[in-house]
Amino acid sequence: MTADTMPRPSSPKPAPAKPGPAKAGIVDPPPPASLGVADVEAWAQAYIDGDMWTLITHDLEGARFVRPEAGRATAPYTVEADIRTELFKPVQMGAGPARSGLAHWSVDCARTRYSVLSMIIYRHNNLQGELARKPAADADWITPNEFQVATIKVICKAVLNGTPLEPSLGLPAASPS
Repeated sequence: MTADTMPRPSSPKPAPAKPGPAKAGIVDPPPPASLGVADVEAWAQAYIDGDMWTLITHDLEGARFVRPEAGRATAPYTVEADIRTELFKPVQMGAGPARSGLAHWSVDCARTRYSVLSMIIYRHNNLQGELARKPAADADWITPNEFQVATIKVICKAVLNGTPLEPSLGLPAASPS
């Protein structure tokens, strides 16, 4: 046998690839630069997965979104809608710090009050990391704060007038009291 015809030892197989670094945890976004409408809209566009959700109002804690088709009249002057909240900073809840939530509201437009029919709270923005679920959250009527009144007015105006829920229906920026 010559050197050209001698069997060659097989080359060693490459070592299995080492796993890459662990996938980084979810990093929630910083708050908007200000509570001005333009800054909150820019924050939502940059950090929030809108996926057919429309920004309608915001307050000192966060922004509220609805789906255009989610609101529906259930009786004269009564509306139901899914309300998505994306918080600018974590808010401590019984189950832990929350950054977003999804609630199904029943709204009494004539009396400006609401009840939360169901609710899911999430640890992170963009409805990620479920913390708690309440399928029948609170059927009792709740007197809204001034920021919830703004959300109620937008939803009632849109649904009862048969207009789509659009950002132009929203109210001016929140201001600290």
